[in-house]
Amino acid sequence: MSLDFSPIVSPPLLWTLLMLVLGIGLASVLFYGNKGVSKNRLWVKTGLFLGFWAFFALALFQPQIQKPQDSKPWLVYEEGKEQAELNFWKDSLGLEEAVEISEFDGQSERVVLLGKQFSKAELYPLRGREVNWVLPKENGLIRDISWKGYVRKGENQRVFYSIFSSQPDQFLKLGIAKADSATMNSGWNQGVLEFRTAGQGRAEVPLMLQSDTLAMLRFFTGPSVPKKYQVQMGFPSAESRTLATWLREKGENVSEQIQLSRETFLESNKNSDSLQVRIIDPAQLSQKSVQDWVKAGMGNLMLIQISDPNALTQQVNRLFGTEFELESAGSELEIGLEALPFRWKEKQGQKAFLDQRIAIQQVGSSQVGISLLESSYTLVMEGKKEAYEEIWGEVFGAMEPDEPRSKRSNAPVLQGLEANFQLFEQDSLPETLRMGEDTIWLKRSAINPFLAEGNWQATSSGWIDSGTDFSVYGYGLDEFPAVATARYISELQQNTKAVEEAQSKPISPWIGLIGMLVFLGGMWVEPKL
Repeated sequence: MSLDFSPIVSPPLLWTLLMLVLGIGLASVLFYGNKGVSKNRLWVKTGLFLGFWAFFALALFQPQIQKPQDSKPWLVYEEGKEQAELNFWKDSLGLEEAVEISEFDGQSERVVLLGKQFSKAELYPLRGREVNWVLPKENGLIRDISWKGYVRKGENQRVFYSIFSSQPDQFLKLGIAKADSATMNSGWNQGVLEFRTAGQGRAEVPLMLQSDTLAMLRFFTGPSVPKKYQVQMGFPSAESRTLATWLREKGENVSEQIQLSRETFLESNKNSDSLQVRIIDPAQLSQKSVQDWVKAGMGNLMLIQISDPNALTQQVNRLFGTEFELESAGSELEIGLEALPFRWKEKQGQKAFLDQRIAIQQVGSSQVGISLLESSYTLVMEGKKEAYEEIWGEVFGAMEPDEPRSKRSNAPVLQGLEANFQLFEQDSLPETLRMGEDTIWLKRSAINPFLAEGNWQATSSGWIDSGTDFSVYGYGLDEFPAVATARYISELQQNTKAVEEAQSKPISPWIGLIGMLVFLGGMWVEPKL
């Protein structure tokens, strides 16, 4: 049996209150002593007050009795484990007893769980127990993995992983061109792989460790939604024209505005009422209409063709409350571009690209970006259009405004396990979403009136259609066994916490209350006797 405390107020306030009450009580005893009260009565008064004070402290501290956990941990293992492996783990973890999961019947309150795949039914006997999960050292074992279940064409897909490598310098890669790769260390490795999506509809990308395929990543690629850009310059240049042409080739709606004089503008494809991204040179920043447009959260702003970065940085920080800060750097970049001899200092809340030469910061509902590149159109002139697309695709991908309609779904969706879906719709949100033969009831967000979400469980494996513009792939539990087990154990641990709280038996508050009343009654009766 052990004693724990759950005070009703913070410890500093609690001790301050107790010391204050103690000081007042002892001061009253000294007062009676100065009045000539006998020593015997003073001892009685002191005892009665200290008894009251002790029960008062008991009520404030709220002690709890913890049940002892004397049982030693047992090794509970997956079916089919060899004895040599069991002996290794028992010796490594200092355990004496081991039992197969199917034979566990509450032999211990503490369990070391060994294995990569357990069903929910197998783990049920472990509820309410302290569970430490140990995964076997298996090359290519995926402990955790996630990616977007729905992306737009051209959007970056990110794959977050936790994978075991039995030897160093193995390559983890995606089986498509121009995708990230990672070099593994011995043991567990965490990281992210990124690639740009292409095509439309159902997509499959193999995840490979060296030449072995660990998993097939499946997701749905929706159509890209054209954004409305305006290239607004004081004078036309090869840089701005190339950027505008590239955006149009991507399918974006692009208008151009050239300032001929203070009051005269030459504009093509005017769409200023619904602009989403403005690309300007520093001279256009003095226009109040541009400043108010950003401050009102109407869209995102990108500044290019900068000649005086120090003056521009001060102006942008003053106008929008940003925290851009320059530091000296070389002017040549690895890909053959020239930049101003500065880079942006890393700041919390800012995104930086291309060796810190382009930075973006959130300003309310808008974003403001500044490029230190002297020119990037030369990449296109030299036949390096892919490098050009990689730079500006990443930058404007980070500045993409909210779409009038979009979906959000995380993968993998595992058969029999709950998955969450979110739907963003600025016009009208439906109450349900059809998923194969099932119906997902959507709940509107209390914070965002354009967002609704719902939970759903896939009852089968394979592609599951939701209308004609969306599909989800349901994975069988054998495809990501450790990921499924991790989710089951997470539920177990939540239940264990509740059980542990239930095992803490608080001392009845009536003890403190009745004790205080008894000693207060004694303090009241004592002068009369």
